[in-house]
Amino acid sequence: MNDKKWDMYTYILESKQAVRNIVENQEEIFQSTIEYISNKTIEQIYIIGSGTSYHAAVAAKPIIENVLGIKVFQSYPIPFKDELIFNKNTLVIGISHAGMSASTIAGLDKARNAGFATIAVTAERDTPILEHADQQLFIDMPIEYAGPKTKGYICSIVTLVILGLKIALKQNKITQDIYDDYIQRMLKSSDNIPEIANKAKQWYQNNKEDLLKCRRLYIIGYENCVSAMLEGTLKISESVRYSTQCYELEEFMHGIYHCIDENTYMFYLGVAGQYFERTKKLKRYFEEERHAHCFLISNENNNESDFTFPFTNDKDFAVLEYIVPLQVFARCCSADLGIDANIPSDPDFHKKMQSYVYDK
Repeated sequence: MNDKKWDMYTYILESKQAVRNIVENQEEIFQSTIEYISNKTIEQIYIIGSGTSYHAAVAAKPIIENVLGIKVFQSYPIPFKDELIFNKNTLVIGISHAGMSASTIAGLDKARNAGFATIAVTAERDTPILEHADQQLFIDMPIEYAGPKTKGYICSIVTLVILGLKIALKQNKITQDIYDDYIQRMLKSSDNIPEIANKAKQWYQNNKEDLLKCRRLYIIGYENCVSAMLEGTLKISESVRYSTQCYELEEFMHGIYHCIDENTYMFYLGVAGQYFERTKKLKRYFEEERHAHCFLISNENNNESDFTFPFTNDKDFAVLEYIVPLQVFARCCSADLGIDANIPSDPDFHKKMQSYVYDK
Protein backbone atom coordinates (compact mmCIF):
# COMPACT_ATOMS: atom_id res chain seq x y z
CA MET A 1 0.00 0.00 0.00
CA ASN A 2 1.24 3.50 -0.85
CA ASP A 3 2.77 5.12 2.26
CA LYS A 4 2.60 8.68 0.92
CA LYS A 5 0.87 11.26 3.07
CA TRP A 6 -1.87 11.68 0.49
CA ASP A 7 -2.83 8.04 0.38
CA MET A 8 -6.57 7.37 0.13
CA TYR A 9 -6.52 5.13 3.22
CA THR A 10 -4.88 7.89 5.25
CA TYR A 11 -7.70 10.25 4.33
CA ILE A 12 -10.28 7.73 5.49
CA LEU A 13 -8.57 7.63 8.90
CA GLU A 14 -8.45 11.44 9.03
CA SER A 15 -12.20 11.80 8.52
CA LYS A 16 -12.91 11.60 12.25
CA GLN A 17 -10.75 14.62 13.08
CA ALA A 18 -11.95 16.49 9.98
CA VAL A 19 -15.54 16.25 11.23
CA ARG A 20 -14.52 17.39 14.69
CA ASN A 21 -12.67 20.37 13.22
CA ILE A 22 -15.79 21.49 11.34
CA VAL A 23 -17.86 21.20 14.51
CA GLU A 24 -15.29 23.10 16.57
CA ASN A 25 -15.04 25.91 13.98
CA GLN A 26 -18.71 26.00 13.04
CA GLU A 27 -19.41 29.58 14.13
CA GLU A 28 -16.71 30.98 11.86
CA ILE A 29 -17.53 28.65 8.96
CA PHE A 30 -21.28 29.28 8.83
CA GLN A 31 -21.73 32.83 10.15
CA SER A 32 -21.93 34.75 6.88
CA THR A 33 -24.12 32.10 5.24
CA ILE A 34 -26.63 32.16 8.10
CA GLU A 35 -26.69 35.97 7.91
CA TYR A 36 -27.40 35.72 4.18
CA ILE A 37 -30.35 33.37 4.77
CA SER A 38 -31.78 35.11 7.83
CA ASN A 39 -33.77 37.78 5.97
CA LYS A 40 -35.08 35.51 3.22
CA THR A 41 -38.33 33.60 2.89
CA ILE A 42 -37.44 30.01 1.99
CA GLU A 43 -40.23 27.54 1.24
CA GLN A 44 -38.21 24.83 -0.48
CA ILE A 45 -34.58 23.91 -1.04
CA TYR A 46 -32.77 22.29 -3.96
CA ILE A 47 -29.33 20.79 -3.34
CA ILE A 48 -27.68 20.22 -6.71
CA GLY A 49 -24.42 18.44 -7.46
CA SER A 50 -22.81 15.52 -9.25
CA GLY A 51 -21.01 12.40 -8.07
CA THR A 52 -19.84 12.63 -4.47
CA SER A 53 -21.59 16.00 -4.05
CA TYR A 54 -24.94 14.52 -5.10
CA HIS A 55 -24.46 11.56 -2.78
CA ALA A 56 -23.76 13.91 0.13
CA ALA A 57 -27.02 15.71 -0.71
CA VAL A 58 -28.90 12.39 -0.58
CA ALA A 59 -27.58 11.82 2.94
CA ALA A 60 -28.26 15.35 4.19
CA LYS A 61 -31.71 15.84 2.63
CA PRO A 62 -33.89 13.94 5.16
CA ILE A 63 -32.20 15.61 8.14
CA ILE A 64 -32.58 19.13 6.70
CA GLU A 65 -36.15 18.39 5.68
CA ASN A 66 -37.00 17.14 9.16
CA VAL A 67 -35.57 20.10 11.10
CA LEU A 68 -36.84 22.81 8.74
CA GLY A 69 -40.22 21.29 7.99
CA ILE A 70 -40.01 22.21 4.30
CA LYS A 71 -39.46 20.18 1.15
CA VAL A 72 -35.84 19.52 0.21
CA PHE A 73 -34.92 18.11 -3.19
CA GLN A 74 -31.61 16.56 -4.14
CA SER A 75 -31.02 16.83 -7.87
CA TYR A 76 -28.42 16.36 -10.52
CA PRO A 77 -27.68 19.81 -11.95
CA ILE A 78 -28.87 19.28 -15.55
CA PRO A 79 -32.35 17.96 -14.67
CA PHE A 80 -32.64 20.93 -12.30
CA LYS A 81 -31.54 23.33 -15.06
CA ASP A 82 -34.16 21.93 -17.41
CA GLU A 83 -37.01 21.89 -14.88
CA LEU A 84 -39.81 24.35 -15.66
CA ILE A 85 -41.92 25.03 -12.55
CA PHE A 86 -40.59 26.28 -9.21
CA ASN A 87 -41.73 27.97 -6.04
CA LYS A 88 -40.38 31.53 -6.21
CA ASN A 89 -39.16 31.27 -2.59
CA THR A 90 -36.53 28.65 -3.39
CA LEU A 91 -33.01 28.28 -2.04
CA VAL A 92 -30.56 26.53 -4.37
CA ILE A 93 -27.39 25.07 -2.88
CA GLY A 94 -24.87 24.10 -5.56
CA ILE A 95 -22.13 21.82 -4.27
CA SER A 96 -18.92 21.00 -6.15
CA HIS A 97 -15.95 19.77 -4.18
CA ALA A 98 -13.40 21.00 -6.71
CA GLY A 99 -15.51 24.05 -7.61
CA MET A 100 -15.27 23.43 -11.35
CA SER A 101 -18.34 21.37 -12.25
CA ALA A 102 -19.81 22.90 -15.43
CA SER A 103 -23.23 21.36 -14.81
CA THR A 104 -23.48 22.65 -11.22
CA ILE A 105 -22.42 26.10 -12.40
CA ALA A 106 -25.12 25.96 -15.09
CA GLY A 107 -27.67 25.03 -12.44
CA LEU A 108 -26.66 27.93 -10.21
CA ASP A 109 -26.83 30.32 -13.16
CA LYS A 110 -30.37 29.16 -13.87
CA ALA A 111 -31.31 29.70 -10.20
CA ARG A 112 -29.76 33.15 -10.09
CA ASN A 113 -31.52 34.22 -13.27
CA ALA A 114 -34.82 33.06 -11.72
CA GLY A 115 -34.19 35.26 -8.68
CA PHE A 116 -33.67 32.39 -6.21
CA ALA A 117 -31.35 32.54 -3.23
CA THR A 118 -28.10 30.76 -4.14
CA ILE A 119 -25.23 29.27 -2.16
CA ALA A 120 -22.09 27.76 -3.70
CA VAL A 121 -20.51 25.05 -1.52
CA THR A 122 -16.94 23.97 -2.31
CA ALA A 123 -13.77 22.75 -0.64
CA GLU A 124 -11.49 24.78 -2.88
CA ARG A 125 -10.71 28.51 -2.63
CA ASP A 126 -10.58 30.73 -5.70
CA THR A 127 -12.56 28.40 -7.97
CA PRO A 128 -15.03 29.22 -10.78
CA ILE A 129 -18.20 28.18 -8.91
CA LEU A 130 -17.76 30.99 -6.39
CA GLU A 131 -18.66 33.55 -9.06
CA HIS A 132 -21.99 31.89 -9.80
CA ALA A 133 -23.83 32.23 -6.47
CA ASP A 134 -24.74 35.08 -4.17
CA GLN A 135 -23.21 33.36 -1.12
CA GLN A 136 -20.22 31.08 -0.65
CA LEU A 137 -19.79 28.31 1.92
CA PHE A 138 -16.54 26.37 2.22
CA ILE A 139 -16.18 22.74 3.22
CA ASP A 140 -13.50 23.36 5.82
CA MET A 141 -11.02 20.51 5.44
CA PRO A 142 -7.45 19.91 4.28
CA ILE A 143 -7.10 19.29 0.54
CA GLU A 144 -7.28 15.68 -0.61
CA TYR A 145 -4.53 15.00 -3.14
CA ALA A 146 -5.69 11.42 -3.70
CA GLY A 147 -7.99 11.01 -6.69
CA PRO A 148 -11.15 9.39 -5.22
CA LYS A 149 -12.59 11.62 -2.46
CA THR A 150 -13.21 9.92 0.90
CA LYS A 151 -12.80 12.57 3.58
CA GLY A 152 -14.48 15.02 1.19
CA TYR A 153 -17.65 12.93 1.08
CA ILE A 154 -17.92 12.78 4.87
CA CYS A 155 -17.17 16.50 5.28
CA SER A 156 -19.67 17.46 2.57
CA ILE A 157 -22.44 15.64 4.45
CA VAL A 158 -21.45 17.28 7.73
CA THR A 159 -21.32 20.75 6.16
CA LEU A 160 -24.78 20.42 4.61
CA VAL A 161 -26.28 19.00 7.81
CA ILE A 162 -24.86 21.72 10.05
CA LEU A 163 -26.08 24.36 7.59
CA GLY A 164 -29.60 22.96 7.82
CA LEU A 165 -29.43 22.73 11.61
CA LYS A 166 -28.21 26.29 11.95
CA ILE A 167 -30.96 27.65 9.71
CA ALA A 168 -33.52 25.72 11.77
CA LEU A 169 -32.05 27.04 15.01
CA LYS A 170 -32.01 30.61 13.71
CA GLN A 171 -35.67 30.29 12.69
CA ASN A 172 -36.62 28.78 16.09
CA LYS A 173 -37.74 25.55 14.44
CA ILE A 174 -35.53 23.52 16.75
CA THR A 175 -34.18 24.17 20.23
CA GLN A 176 -30.53 24.30 21.23
CA ASP A 177 -30.95 20.92 22.94
CA ILE A 178 -32.17 19.34 19.69
CA TYR A 179 -29.31 20.98 17.79
CA ASP A 180 -26.77 19.65 20.31
CA ASP A 181 -28.28 16.16 20.13
CA TYR A 182 -27.82 16.05 16.34
CA ILE A 183 -24.21 17.18 16.68
CA GLN A 184 -23.39 14.64 19.39
CA ARG A 185 -24.97 11.78 17.46
CA MET A 186 -23.09 12.83 14.35
CA LEU A 187 -19.80 12.86 16.26
CA LYS A 188 -20.53 9.48 17.83
CA SER A 189 -20.92 7.94 14.37
CA SER A 190 -17.96 9.71 12.75
CA ASP A 191 -15.68 8.91 15.70
CA ASN A 192 -16.00 5.23 14.75
CA ILE A 193 -14.47 5.76 11.30
CA PRO A 194 -10.81 4.89 12.07
CA GLU A 195 -11.78 1.73 13.95
CA ILE A 196 -14.15 0.66 11.17
CA ALA A 197 -11.41 1.29 8.60
CA ASN A 198 -8.88 -0.84 10.45
CA LYS A 199 -11.44 -3.64 10.85
CA ALA A 200 -12.34 -3.36 7.15
CA LYS A 201 -8.70 -3.63 6.17
CA GLN A 202 -8.44 -6.87 8.14
CA TRP A 203 -11.72 -8.12 6.63
CA TYR A 204 -10.36 -7.44 3.15
CA GLN A 205 -7.15 -9.34 3.85
CA ASN A 206 -9.13 -12.31 5.19
CA ASN A 207 -11.22 -12.45 2.01
CA LYS A 208 -8.63 -11.15 -0.42
CA GLU A 209 -8.17 -14.36 -2.41
CA ASP A 210 -11.87 -14.39 -3.29
CA LEU A 211 -12.41 -10.63 -3.62
CA LEU A 212 -9.59 -10.22 -6.14
CA LYS A 213 -11.45 -12.50 -8.55
CA CYS A 214 -14.39 -10.09 -8.71
CA ARG A 215 -15.12 -8.38 -12.03
CA ARG A 216 -18.84 -7.76 -11.58
CA LEU A 217 -20.07 -6.26 -8.34
CA TYR A 218 -23.52 -5.19 -7.09
CA ILE A 219 -24.08 -3.14 -3.94
CA ILE A 220 -27.49 -3.28 -2.26
CA GLY A 221 -28.70 -0.65 0.20
CA TYR A 222 -31.81 0.88 1.70
CA GLU A 223 -33.13 3.61 4.00
CA ASN A 224 -30.43 5.97 5.29
CA CYS A 225 -27.60 3.98 3.65
CA VAL A 226 -28.70 4.64 0.06
CA SER A 227 -26.18 7.51 0.02
CA ALA A 228 -23.37 5.19 1.17
CA MET A 229 -24.47 2.69 -1.47
CA LEU A 230 -24.22 5.33 -4.21
CA GLU A 231 -20.92 6.75 -2.99
CA GLY A 232 -19.36 3.33 -2.43
CA THR A 233 -20.27 2.33 -5.97
CA LEU A 234 -18.61 5.47 -7.30
CA LYS A 235 -15.45 4.97 -5.23
CA ILE A 236 -15.08 1.34 -6.27
CA SER A 237 -15.75 2.18 -9.93
CA GLU A 238 -13.16 4.97 -9.83
CA SER A 239 -10.59 2.78 -8.13
CA VAL A 240 -10.87 -0.83 -9.30
CA ARG A 241 -12.30 0.18 -12.70
CA TYR A 242 -14.58 -2.75 -13.39
CA SER A 243 -18.35 -3.06 -13.59
CA THR A 244 -19.90 -1.94 -10.28
CA GLN A 245 -23.62 -1.21 -9.93
CA CYS A 246 -25.96 -0.43 -7.05
CA TYR A 247 -29.66 -0.76 -6.34
CA GLU A 248 -32.04 0.06 -3.54
CA LEU A 249 -33.15 -3.22 -1.98
CA GLU A 250 -36.69 -3.45 -3.36
CA GLU A 251 -35.76 -1.88 -6.70
CA PHE A 252 -33.18 -4.62 -7.19
CA MET A 253 -35.91 -7.26 -7.10
CA HIS A 254 -37.69 -5.81 -10.14
CA GLY A 255 -35.78 -7.61 -12.86
CA ILE A 256 -32.12 -7.22 -11.94
CA TYR A 257 -32.06 -10.56 -10.13
CA HIS A 258 -32.14 -12.38 -13.50
CA CYS A 259 -28.48 -11.56 -14.22
CA ILE A 260 -27.00 -12.85 -10.95
CA ASP A 261 -24.91 -16.01 -11.25
CA GLU A 262 -21.93 -17.75 -9.65
CA ASN A 263 -19.56 -15.12 -11.05
CA THR A 264 -21.41 -12.23 -9.40
CA TYR A 265 -20.20 -10.52 -6.22
CA MET A 266 -22.64 -8.70 -3.94
CA PHE A 267 -22.18 -6.35 -0.97
CA TYR A 268 -25.22 -5.74 1.25
CA LEU A 269 -25.32 -2.68 3.52
CA GLY A 270 -27.27 -4.22 6.38
CA VAL A 271 -28.12 -1.20 8.51
CA ALA A 272 -30.42 -2.10 11.40
CA GLY A 273 -34.04 -1.28 10.61
CA GLN A 274 -37.23 -2.54 9.10
CA TYR A 275 -35.56 -4.05 6.01
CA PHE A 276 -32.62 -5.84 7.65
CA GLU A 277 -34.27 -9.27 7.80
CA ARG A 278 -35.39 -8.90 4.19
CA THR A 279 -31.82 -8.11 3.19
CA LYS A 280 -30.56 -11.28 4.87
CA LYS A 281 -33.27 -13.26 3.10
CA LEU A 282 -32.13 -11.88 -0.27
CA LYS A 283 -28.51 -12.71 0.56
CA ARG A 284 -29.42 -16.30 1.48
CA TYR A 285 -31.35 -16.70 -1.76
CA PHE A 286 -28.40 -15.70 -3.94
CA GLU A 287 -25.96 -17.80 -1.94
CA GLU A 288 -28.13 -20.91 -2.09
CA GLU A 289 -29.93 -20.55 -5.42
CA ARG A 290 -27.33 -18.78 -7.60
CA HIS A 291 -24.10 -19.49 -5.68
CA ALA A 292 -23.13 -15.83 -5.87
CA HIS A 293 -20.34 -14.39 -3.70
CA CYS A 294 -22.25 -12.46 -1.01
CA PHE A 295 -20.87 -10.24 1.76
CA LEU A 296 -23.06 -8.64 4.42
CA ILE A 297 -21.88 -5.44 6.12
CA SER A 298 -23.72 -5.17 9.44
CA ASN A 299 -23.45 -5.40 13.22
CA GLU A 300 -24.56 -9.04 13.16
CA ASN A 301 -22.06 -11.87 12.87
CA ASN A 302 -23.46 -14.31 10.28
CA ASN A 303 -20.36 -15.97 8.84
CA GLU A 304 -16.63 -15.39 8.54
CA SER A 305 -16.83 -13.73 5.13
CA ASP A 306 -19.22 -11.00 6.32
CA PHE A 307 -18.02 -7.66 7.70
CA THR A 308 -19.15 -7.26 11.29
CA PHE A 309 -18.81 -4.14 13.45
CA PRO A 310 -20.79 -2.61 16.35
CA PHE A 311 -22.16 0.23 14.24
CA THR A 312 -24.18 2.92 16.03
CA ASN A 313 -26.87 2.40 13.37
CA ASP A 314 -28.02 5.96 14.05
CA LYS A 315 -31.16 6.70 12.04
CA ASP A 316 -29.57 9.88 10.63
CA PHE A 317 -25.82 9.25 10.66
CA ALA A 318 -25.26 5.54 9.98
CA VAL A 319 -24.24 6.67 6.49
CA LEU A 320 -21.00 8.05 7.97
CA GLU A 321 -20.10 4.53 9.12
CA TYR A 322 -21.35 2.20 6.38
CA ILE A 323 -19.44 3.98 3.63
CA VAL A 324 -16.09 3.13 5.25
CA PRO A 325 -15.81 -0.60 4.39
CA LEU A 326 -16.59 0.27 0.76
CA GLN A 327 -13.93 2.99 0.71
CA VAL A 328 -11.37 0.62 2.22
CA PHE A 329 -12.25 -2.10 -0.27
CA ALA A 330 -11.79 0.39 -3.13
CA ARG A 331 -8.35 1.36 -1.83
CA CYS A 332 -7.05 -2.12 -1.00
CA CYS A 333 -8.42 -3.92 -4.04
CA SER A 334 -7.21 -1.32 -6.54
CA ALA A 335 -3.71 -1.48 -5.05
CA ASP A 336 -3.66 -5.28 -5.29
CA LEU A 337 -4.86 -5.07 -8.90
CA GLY A 338 -1.91 -2.80 -9.68
CA ILE A 339 -4.07 0.29 -10.22
CA ASP A 340 -2.98 3.69 -8.91
CA ALA A 341 -6.37 5.28 -8.26
CA ASN A 342 -4.66 8.67 -7.87
CA ILE A 343 -3.84 8.68 -11.58
CA PRO A 344 -6.89 9.29 -13.82
CA SER A 345 -7.41 6.84 -16.66
CA ASP A 346 -7.52 9.92 -18.90
CA PRO A 347 -6.10 13.12 -17.32
CA ASP A 348 -7.69 15.24 -20.07
CA PHE A 349 -11.19 13.72 -19.91
CA HIS A 350 -12.90 16.78 -18.41
CA LYS A 351 -11.23 19.08 -20.91
CA LYS A 352 -12.30 16.89 -23.80
CA MET A 353 -15.89 16.70 -22.54
CA GLN A 354 -15.96 20.31 -21.22
CA SER A 355 -17.43 18.99 -17.99
CA TYR A 356 -15.16 21.21 -15.87
CA VAL A 357 -14.83 25.00 -15.99
CA TYR A 358 -11.20 25.94 -15.51
CA ASP A 359 -11.46 29.74 -15.66
CA LYS A 360 -13.70 32.07 -13.71
